[in-house]
Amino acid sequence: MSIKILSDFDGVWTNQAFEAEHVKLYVAAEAARLADIDAERARSDFLHFERAVKSTPERFGWAPDGRITAYVDEDPFCEPNSITSYIDSERDDPRTHVYREAILDSGFATLTAFGDHCFHAATHSFRREHPPALVPRAVLSLEALRRAGAEIVVVSNSPPEKIIGWFREAGVDAGERATHALRVRGSAGKFLLGPKGDSITVGGRKIVVDRPRYAQVIEEERPELVVGDVFSLDLALPHVMRMQGHPAAPRELVLRRHGHTPSWVLDTRADGAIDRIIDDVADLLAVVERRRETQRR
Repeated sequence: MSIKILSDFDGVWTNQAFEAEHVKLYVAAEAARLADIDAERARSDFLHFERAVKSTPERFGWAPDGRITAYVDEDPFCEPNSITSYIDSERDDPRTHVYREAILDSGFATLTAFGDHCFHAATHSFRREHPPALVPRAVLSLEALRRAGAEIVVVSNSPPEKIIGWFREAGVDAGERATHALRVRGSAGKFLLGPKGDSITVGGRKIVVDRPRYAQVIEEERPELVVGDVFSLDLALPHVMRMQGHPAAPRELVLRRHGHTPSWVLDTRADGAIDRIIDDVADLLAVVERRRETQRR
């Protein structure tokens, strides 16, 4: 009997810090261009904005509709959007004024729209300029997991062409059909929040778990394990589904730990929601083997 794993992509099969830094630099450069600010001043200003955001991480994150879908200290990819949110909201910080006015005057309806534009443009340019950033043992780990009887489905907010392209360049038969060795469900909308706004509190943080697009994926796939590196985006909803006894809920939740993973997630394993913590995708093999041993009993 196979074990189905629903796995995130960025931060599980990649180390996303380099790409996230590329996005952050793109945001700063584009804002400086629109505001006609020289590079040295912009660098100083954006380091100031970043320090301010990281000093109060409970206030900032990726908030596409105004509600935080993941916090800034959970994922380096949340930093650029958090900085644009700071520029938008912190009217008492005089350094924000010139950037906010220039961005809005250039035609962007909101600072969020500007941040989203920069994110997509920067990630596209990163893919053009850099080779796939898969973790070193990604392919060997995939092969070992398949031999152990695991079926892996990569479910990510990233577009499918990015995920499929990176895996195929590494020699992995990845695609959106079930016939592929690695099935991919990109643009999955894990970050999209529903109108009900149901939430839980973990480590003092409010996490919205009304995520209808992601819930639909879980209901369709019915995984045994869910693996992710960002608790709010990847693991909070399946945790709640499991608590509620949902028939499609996974048996185990696995967090891939990074140096940036926040203490409010790690110290209590998100108040007991996380079953396993791994530091590399290669560690998944031991998780699968334990799961298979449990099935045999």
